[in-house]
Amino acid sequence: MNQKLKAGSVDLEAAFIDWIKKNAYNPSEAIDLFMDRSDYVRNAVDSVVEHARKKITDRTRQHLLRLSEDSVFTAQFPVVYACKNLDDKDMRYTLSLTIGEDEAQWVGKVWADGEYLGEVQGSGSGPKANYIELARMHIEAHIRCAGEFKPRLRKV
Repeated sequence: MNQKLKAGSVDLEAAFIDWIKKNAYNPSEAIDLFMDRSDYVRNAVDSVVEHARKKITDRTRQHLLRLSEDSVFTAQFPVVYACKNLDDKDMRYTLSLTIGEDEAQWVGKVWADGEYLGEVQGSGSGPKANYIELARMHIEAHIRCAGEFKPRLRKV
């Protein structure tokens, strides 16, 4: 068996973690994409004899599925939100929120397909504001703006 794709392989799990973080997918949604698009998997599969490839990739998928169902594993990744832009293109973003006494600041990192597009930064205030919803509305409104996505950085 190819050691790179062996279930439980530290290298496999590290490659999966790196790929998820780079491409912003929830772990369970990332498995098929990782198996299809990852250079790590592609190189590992190419080094396996032809007749064993399907069996090895099936076992690898099963291992990654079990891993993605482990709450300790998934806790290391931010929630990935999905929305569409005005051209009906699927977009994804993560949200980092810093909450102060009466305000919050956020950074949304935006991806489309396998490409990182940039950040949308913002802030809001209010004594009873739902900052996560406020930040999501702001980020999604920016994603839905006409034309190509342009990062929006907060002016200091």
